[in-house]
Amino acid sequence: MSTSKMAIGMALATAVGLTATPAVWAATSTTTANVTATVTTRATATLKRDTNSATRGTATSIVFDRFDDQDPGVTSPNGGFMYAPYRSETNKNWHIIDILANGTSMTLTASVTGTAGTTPLSSILRAWCGGFFTPGATTPLPGTATVDDGNVATDDWQQLSTFSRTLNQPFTGTVPMNYRLSISGVSGSATPYTGNVTYTLVSN
Repeated sequence: MSTSKMAIGMALATAVGLTATPAVWAATSTTTANVTATVTTRATATLKRDTNSATRGTATSIVFDRFDDQDPGVTSPNGGFMYAPYRSETNKNWHIIDILANGTSMTLTASVTGTAGTTPLSSILRAWCGGFFTPGATTPLPGTATVDDGNVATDDWQQLSTFSRTLNQPFTGTVPMNYRLSISGVSGSATPYTGNVTYTLVSN
């Protein structure tokens, strides 16, 4: 009889072990915070250097000091022009325009004052605009350019005094610029000719 009691005890112990499982439970609580952001329309533009800029002059100057046919290594040089940067400084810009504009559209324009002798700088100064580069981008947003000499000038030299480029979106980034001076009608002088270029950014 004692043997039967032992067998029953072992069976009961085994049954209890199979049905006893640990309890599983979790407690959760959430809370929220409201967010309010007053974002006014901004338009800021500054001239600065970057790693792809020429090292001559400063970010707030445009320096012409070499005729194109005096620039070593240039293919098909043209003594009727001066460049900033030199054409031999390949893959370089002169400076960049650093822009923050958060309107639904923005427009960048330029005006030119000063003369080279009796020749207005506005008639002989042109610019190459590389487009709108967002941070880290290698391909620019071209924007919409003015029509210059009958051609849409997003990828050509543009008369700087009538330069205008529009982008229909908010934009934070840079615009690289190069410059070309035609010396047609300009007399030589030991004293540098000076003028001024003013860029205006409007964020709508």
